[in-house]
Amino acid sequence: MRGKLPAALALCAAALLMGCEGIDCTLNNVVYCYYGFYDSGTGKQVSLTDTLTVTAEGTDSVLYNRGVNISSVQVPMSYWNETDTLVFLLYGEDHYYRNTFYVSKENVVHHESPDCPTTMFHQLRDVSFQSGIIDSVVISRPEVDYMQDENIKIYFRTNL
Repeated sequence: MRGKLPAALALCAAALLMGCEGIDCTLNNVVYCYYGFYDSGTGKQVSLTDTLTVTAEGTDSVLYNRGVNISSVQVPMSYWNETDTLVFLLYGEDHYYRNTFYVSKENVVHHESPDCPTTMFHQLRDVSFQSGIIDSVVISRPEVDYMQDENIKIYFRTNL
């Protein structure tokens, strides 16, 4: 009887430990806005043959660096700012384009669990831009969260 009691206690302790759930917090609490590139004439998605770098205006922060032959890009969103000002730099051997985007958004606090850090989701309100090579910009999915769906479509005047 003595040998069975410790074994029974060990079995009960193991059952209790197995019943506890671990905390499943997201490792990265930054959300990304997804931009897709399109030809304004055809409406079809295009790959940029120029080199693309994305920076945050007024800072030395490089958010995306030196992408070539890409048809989309993901850029982290600021945590608290109501408007993100981004600079898309497109450059090739003989040309250079600087495109400034103003992404107006509402910040929405998101809680996974009381044990996890807060995440900030965003609701896109408006996107405006300054550039001669961009024809238009369309918000295709205003919710910016953990989903990896395209949020903004950028239509270029020429196929780059």
